[in-house]
Amino acid sequence: MKHIFMFVLLFIIGYSKEYMIDISHSSVSFAIKHLSVADTIGVFREFDGKLFIDNNKITKLVGNVKLSSIDTQNEARDEELKTKDFFSTNEAKLESLYFKNNVLYSNLTINGIKKEVQFKVKITGPIRNPSLDKNKMQQNKNPFNATDIPNNPLTMNKDSDLDCGCYVSYGDNVVGVELKGSINRFDFNISPKTPKELLGEYADIKIILEASN
Repeated sequence: MKHIFMFVLLFIIGYSKEYMIDISHSSVSFAIKHLSVADTIGVFREFDGKLFIDNNKITKLVGNVKLSSIDTQNEARDEELKTKDFFSTNEAKLESLYFKNNVLYSNLTINGIKKEVQFKVKITGPIRNPSLDKNKMQQNKNPFNATDIPNNPLTMNKDSDLDCGCYVSYGDNVVGVELKGSINRFDFNISPKTPKELLGEYADIKIILEASN
């Protein structure tokens, strides 16, 4: 029975489309209560993954997060979060199991502990990236070329209707994927000696991906 299930899974993935994740327009963030009253928000700056979608459903998602890239906009707090009391390993891994009723069932591994986690999923698109329409872009250009001006703040690190060559999301199929889930930090041995009255028991996780094929 197990072999049949694996065959069916491989068959489905084989006919799914791989979408290239655009890291510059994606994010991995979390929120956790401090002193039981207010959320502390953080992001992980370094992550990657593989995404397969078919018929507006996720057939496979694998992701890796570098935990030392944590950023809560407080340098002292970030240094504490990088200690082994919080993260004994430097990588968290997400591996999808199956997708049903807009919920992605996955295995999440943190601190060497693997647990099943559910994520509510919202998929937007697909759309065609308008930047591909070169003729339209040419018509919309100003009489002068803004990119000819060195260090022009209007053209540096910003989205625009000009082809800056900085996007990964090129293709006739660009999608947005939003995943929302929650984990119990004690299940993953994250600062287990810190009482939940000081640091919340649950951490909300939000993953936003922009991807294309």
